[in-house]
Amino acid sequence: MNVQVLGRLTRGYAALSDQLDRFNLVKSGVEVSYTDNNVNSASVDEFLPSGRYRTTWHNYPWRVSAYLQDKLEFEGMIANVGVRMDYLTPNGDWYENYNPYDPAFSGAYSQGIDTLLQKGPVKAQVNWSPRLGVAFPITDDAKLFFNYGHFYQIPDPRNLFLLRRYLDNNQVVNLADPTNKFPRTIAYELGYEHSLLDEYLIRVAAYYKDISNETQQVNYINRNSTVDYNLYQNTRYRDIRGLELTLTKNRGMWVQGFANYTYDVRTTGYFGYPTYYENPTQQRNYQIEQYSLFYQEKPLPAPYARVNLDLFTPDQWGPNLGPVYIFDNWRINFLFNWSSGDYFTWTGGGGSIPGIQYNVQWRDYYNLDMRISKTFRFGKLGLELFADIYNALNTKTFSHYGFFDGTDFTLYMQSLHLPKDVGDPLGYGNIPGSDRPGDYRKEGAAYQPIVSVGKYSDLVNATTIQYQQTRPFYYALDNGNYYQFVNGGYQQVDPGRLNQVMDDKAYIDMPNQETFVFLNPRKVFFGLRLSFDM
Repeated sequence: MNVQVLGRLTRGYAALSDQLDRFNLVKSGVEVSYTDNNVNSASVDEFLPSGRYRTTWHNYPWRVSAYLQDKLEFEGMIANVGVRMDYLTPNGDWYENYNPYDPAFSGAYSQGIDTLLQKGPVKAQVNWSPRLGVAFPITDDAKLFFNYGHFYQIPDPRNLFLLRRYLDNNQVVNLADPTNKFPRTIAYELGYEHSLLDEYLIRVAAYYKDISNETQQVNYINRNSTVDYNLYQNTRYRDIRGLELTLTKNRGMWVQGFANYTYDVRTTGYFGYPTYYENPTQQRNYQIEQYSLFYQEKPLPAPYARVNLDLFTPDQWGPNLGPVYIFDNWRINFLFNWSSGDYFTWTGGGGSIPGIQYNVQWRDYYNLDMRISKTFRFGKLGLELFADIYNALNTKTFSHYGFFDGTDFTLYMQSLHLPKDVGDPLGYGNIPGSDRPGDYRKEGAAYQPIVSVGKYSDLVNATTIQYQQTRPFYYALDNGNYYQFVNGGYQQVDPGRLNQVMDDKAYIDMPNQETFVFLNPRKVFFGLRLSFDM
């Protein structure tokens, strides 16, 4: 792979603040940025001639941002009221009023696309973002707050003037659209804060975010497939809502830190179709078999939590050896992260099944990082010795990179003992259990395959060698027993042997690329930091 991207950003900004009276503090500012995007990038695989592409463009977008805000304070209540303006001109020409299936996008004609398709100047976009934040006390130790605002995401250059071609045949594969609207987020937050014992702060907040005009790649294919490219369009949206609980201790001579739990629920969807065929028959069949016009994923909860605990000793605490205090300025920091596993759709290794959507969830993720440090002070000079320990518990986090291909992934999934309500409707012969994707065979345990059969009689009456192997266990779905083919007949597996296999999860068919299954081993780094107090 060879990638080269050149660019230059020039930015200037100014801000002004004025306390008009005891109630009003007015702030304003402006920022101007000018970017020279000179892009020349390519992806080349020496052994795979197909799929190589190249992207080149050169443009000079301008962006101007300005804001005006008034901070009002009256009898303990504080309100920030303001508005932000974002102006962006891509400062270039782009294709307009074209047929998305035009032969100009094909390999035979794309080199002359600038003469085959009409181009015109891209209009600048101006977006106004109102902002409001209000906080007012209800007791000496508690307050309510509310925040509201619009936020626009400035597109990256790829969504402005990208035109990507395959190197082998010059066919257009990706196309941007600088006339797309900016993705917009409308955010609301309502919360309550309470101070306890002058050391602890409890914060409870509910939030909602309405995200619209997000871009996704929409595929356009002409009748003979000589035109087949992806166009970035404003068709995606998201709704995010949740509840956040936080306990903070930001004072104290020995312990500080915070703990946070967030229950987050997300819904995503899009309008239209991910693919459009010029052939009406293909398009109609595609729409019937694959998608509806308005697609929305079911709400998916994604709770997560973080705990940061800071233990330290006070300055100049304990015995000393001259200017050095042995036990002062020791600090141990723990950062713990947990998140629930992602949901995905799995239908047993076959095609789609109506009504089956996001039915499987990966194992939860958790991790503990640590830092241990000791600071020595010699007058104005500070010397800190530290050790950073990532994944301190050496937790094995199952990655998605160990699977060699789709078949490898299917074999892994089918070897898991999924819950009945998850695996049984898929019809591949699930062995009921409590496994979830992300489970793995115990290190050092030998693989013990288990094959499910519909009925015990299917084993007894089997005449094929498929069910007459001595290595696998056979699980009869009708009676829930495990059997093994021994001395020409079937007998139940020894309970002790079966329990060991289940405890070790020896039945799991692990990914074939073992090196990439666990990519987060414990790592320890030692460091030295010098500081000087001016």
